[in-house]
Amino acid sequence: MQNRIHENGDVTGTLLDLLVLLAGAALLTGGAEAFAEHIGEAASRLGVSVLALGILLAGAEPEEAVTAMLASARGYPELAAGDAIGANLVILTLTVGLAALLAPLPVGRRVVEYAAAAAVAGALAVGLLWDGTLGRPESTLLLVAYVAGVVWVWRREKEPPLLGELAELAEEEDGDEEEESTSRALVFVALGLVGMVSGGFLAVRGAEGLVGAFGATESVVGLTVLALATSAEMIALVIAAHRRGVTEVALAGAVGSVAYNATVSLGLAGLVEPLRLGDGSPVLVVGVVTALLPLVLLAGRRTGHFPRPLGFGLVAAYAAALAWLLVG
Repeated sequence: MQNRIHENGDVTGTLLDLLVLLAGAALLTGGAEAFAEHIGEAASRLGVSVLALGILLAGAEPEEAVTAMLASARGYPELAAGDAIGANLVILTLTVGLAALLAPLPVGRRVVEYAAAAAVAGALAVGLLWDGTLGRPESTLLLVAYVAGVVWVWRREKEPPLLGELAELAEEEDGDEEEESTSRALVFVALGLVGMVSGGFLAVRGAEGLVGAFGATESVVGLTVLALATSAEMIALVIAAHRRGVTEVALAGAVGSVAYNATVSLGLAGLVEPLRLGDGSPVLVVGVVTALLPLVLLAGRRTGHFPRPLGFGLVAAYAAALAWLLVG
C-alpha cells in the first residue's frame, strides 16, 4: 500500500511538473508574439534599429542568468555552467536551424559582424574556463566584456539607415501611426519581455521537476534538459517573428543570447561562487563548439540569406549532440 501511495505521489508530481512546463510554454509564446509584433515601433521610438533591440532585449537572458546563479549558490557548478553553455548549443543549432526552415533568413553584414563578436565572447569564456575553474576575477572580466559590447551595439545602431526588410517594416509602421502610438508599442514590448521571462522561469521549474527521471550527471542535465527549458523563449520568438515577417529579429536575438550567456550568465554564476568543473567535463567540449558555431552565419553572407539545407543540418546536429550527451 505504501509503495502504491508513493508511486501515485510520483505520478501526480510528474503531471504537475508537466503542467508547469506547459504553462511556461504558453507564456513564452504569448510574450514572443507581443514582442515581435511591436518591436519595430518601439525601435523607432527609441531611435535605434530593430536589429539593436533584437540583440539587446530579445538577446538578454535574465532567466538563464538567474538559473545559473542559483545553481552555483546551491553548490552545483557544472549545472550552472552547463545551463549557460548548453543554452547556446540549443540557440545556435535548434533555434537558428528552425528559423532557416520556417522562412528565408536574411543575413546582412551587421548580423555577421555581431555573430563574429558572439564567437569572440564564446572563445573568451572557454579560454577562462579551460583549466576547469572560473574564479571571481575571470567572472568580472566576462561581465565587463558584455557591458563594453552593449555600448558598442547601442552606439553603432543609433538611428542607422534602414535597408531591405527593415525599411519595408518602417514604411508599414508609418502608415499605422494613427492606430498605435509609440508609447503603446513600448508597453507591449515590455510586456512581451515579461511574458518571455516569466514563461522561462516556469519552464525551468517544470523541467527541474522532471530531471529525476533521467538519472544523468549534473553537467549533462545542465547541457540538455535545463538548457532547453531556459532557452525555450528563443524558439517561441523564432515562430512569432516568422508569423510577423520580422525573421531578422529572431536571428539578432539568437546572436545576442549567445553573447549574453557566454558572459553575463557565466560571469554572474562565477561571482556567486567560483565554478569548478570536474575532470573531462563535457561542458568544455560543448563550449568550444558553441564558440565556433556563430561563424556558420558566414554561409549566408554571399547570397544575403542563410541556406535552408544548412538549417536542416543544424537541427540534425542538435539531435546528434543530444544523443551523444545522453548516451555517452
